Amino acid sequence: MTDGEPSILSLVRRKRDRARYDRASVFEVLDAAPFCHVATLRGGRPVVLPMAHGRIGDRLILHGSPAAGLFRYTRQGSTVCVTATILDGLVLARTARHHSMNYRSVVVHGEAGMIAGRPQILAGMRALVEHVTPGRWDELPAPADFDIRETELWQVEIIEASVKQRTGGPLDPPADLAIPVWAGQLPVRLSYGPPIEADGLPAEVQLPASLRSLLLSEVLNVPVSRWAYVEWPAESG
Repeated sequence: MTDGEPSILSLVRRKRDRARYDRASVFEVLDAAPFCHVATLRGGRPVVLPMAHGRIGDRLILHGSPAAGLFRYTRQGSTVCVTATILDGLVLARTARHHSMNYRSVVVHGEAGMIAGRPQILAGMRALVEHVTPGRWDELPAPADFDIRETELWQVEIIEASVKQRTGGPLDPPADLAIPVWAGQLPVRLSYGPPIEADGLPAEVQLPASLRSLLLSEVLNVPVSRWAYVEWPAESG
């Protein structure tokens, strides 16, 4: 991905002042969003599915199954469009027309390719786990061969992408300012509840450091980066 002028494909046409195209802005939203939505064509019709994702450099990693219908069509050369949105707040205006939301969203266009090779698959799995719960990968046993066979990972090179963001309060026109209705912002953020132990968990197994970090971020109201640096292994052969 280059920090240059957007192409026709990624150009934001409405509210252009809210658009960003640099890689830092694109990566920031992808890394902060807990999941994404992937769109492709199935039998000539659009299909959009929620999906776990991670990132390794300019590669967006997507998690799937060998039996997943979405990826059967991607194998046939279907392009994909990946989106992720973070809701930052509700914007309440004095009239219904001017209500809005504060948000950060990213749109990525590209071709999805299957990840092959054990080192590459392990790197992709690690990126996915670390995106959801930073620090969790090192707390887990190494994946078994069966786990690797039953997991299908795909990558999309992040070349065509755009970010759109809204901040601030309601944009009421001057004629509405005298209306005696409350107006303002209601901040929104991702929140974690108390951990619920799985059935049969031994009493000596303590809450892991990865979850303690997430819960501490909840108490301190400090955002936690969902991306841990993972190197892409060198291609073999």
